[in-house]
Amino acid sequence: MRASFVMSGVASGIRRNMTMTVALVLNTAITLFFVGGSILASREINKFNHDYEGKLNVSIYLCPKPVQGQTPLGNCRSRYTDAQRTSLEEQFKKDPIIKTWAFISETDAVVRYRKTVPQIVGNNTTIGDLPASFTIHLNDIKKDYPTFVKEYRTQPGVSGTSSQSTVLKTLLNVIGRVRLGSFVLAIVVLIASVLLIANSIQVAAAQRKNETSIMRLVGASRWMTELPFMIETIIATFVGGLIALGLITLGKEFTLNNIFKVPVQNGVIPNLDANDILIAGGLGMMAGLVLAALTAFATLRFYVKL
Repeated sequence: MRASFVMSGVASGIRRNMTMTVALVLNTAITLFFVGGSILASREINKFNHDYEGKLNVSIYLCPKPVQGQTPLGNCRSRYTDAQRTSLEEQFKKDPIIKTWAFISETDAVVRYRKTVPQIVGNNTTIGDLPASFTIHLNDIKKDYPTFVKEYRTQPGVSGTSSQSTVLKTLLNVIGRVRLGSFVLAIVVLIASVLLIANSIQVAAAQRKNETSIMRLVGASRWMTELPFMIETIIATFVGGLIALGLITLGKEFTLNNIFKVPVQNGVIPNLDANDILIAGGLGMMAGLVLAALTAFATLRFYVKL
């Protein structure tokens, strides 16, 4: 009987404060969406580190055919020759810091590039737009890369060098900024949510002051009079968490399966599955529920007299 009475009070309170309840639900949904987004970004960074650890390569770009009106790259004055390519391969064989290497022709470069970009961009890339190159696996990329660059960047037929670690670091920095931005926005909206919860409870308590006074007169404990307000807050937060889970799913689909569809399909960018979404949404929801319960309890204990 007591449980049914409490729940009837909860239902009545939600009906009376429907607009504030809806506002709390939406505010919570936005907050937990940003929290979940920062968690997903962290998981994406972890997958990047796992997938590419020990698999990073170095590239040596060979001189392309000069284009009239454009400044030549590096020490290039003409397209690389077969003799220059052969000379580089002979040096690779004797270099102790090089483990393996592979030659990427201009045709292969275009084929690989098309796997990492949207189709409309790839179709506009033709053979000759990208230079031929060597993909080289060093024994220790962190230790040997500076020595490698110093040795090969001025070789005849070479236009420049690059490391996948540099490219990966740039991409991880972008994802890291997204994570940080999501976290900062989550903190800002979280503060608004806490204030909204506190104000909602104070308004609801003022509206039901007579009811709670009667309950205390007939012997109800303070805990029993506070419980309906806490349950209302937890329910609103839970609904907001479910909405946030849907928003996180849509955000992941739009980002990885739309904007970065081609790189994800070709394994260049790691994908996130339903388990990642559930973990991000679930952790955010649990944190939201705990914070909502604590805020409601603190408000009822220190700011509202029931």
